[in-house]
Amino acid sequence: MFLARKISRAKWEAKKELSEGEISADAVTADLRTQGNTLSFWRCGTGMETEVEEAALAIAAAGERVDKLDIVWVNEDELQTDGQTLQDTIGFTPVTELVDRHVDICRLDYIRLGNVAHHVITAIENDRYIRLSKGRVADILVAAVEQERVNLDDLEKRVQEEVLKSL
Repeated sequence: MFLARKISRAKWEAKKELSEGEISADAVTADLRTQGNTLSFWRCGTGMETEVEEAALAIAAAGERVDKLDIVWVNEDELQTDGQTLQDTIGFTPVTELVDRHVDICRLDYIRLGNVAHHVITAIENDRYIRLSKGRVADILVAAVEQERVNLDDLEKRVQEEVLKSL
């Protein structure tokens, strides 16, 4: 099983000033920003595209605007083998059927967070990431509204406006 998270894909590319295998601090500090020593992920099953798009829906529906999304998915079993502590938590998303797919990696410290960063790099190297265009994200949100999976009024105003353009 896999856990998905939004990243900024470009930040994870090799940097000329770093040696091979070194991870940019910008990637870690931008994309693996913790709160309360936890890091938020969404379960995405076996990592099939439709399952990853469900995680993207949960993330996009909670957003302040519709924008492109880079999503990476990491192996849950490998995280646990690595000593990471996972805790099911209620996810912050207006898509109520997805709130129980949220999981936090807890008890993070400098070393554990670095290990998570290595899992992200490994996932990218193994093509376990996807870029969803702004248009695709909008389509996912529109479909969720049309299927009554999310109430339009529960979305942020700017997201509502983008969705309404396509309804």
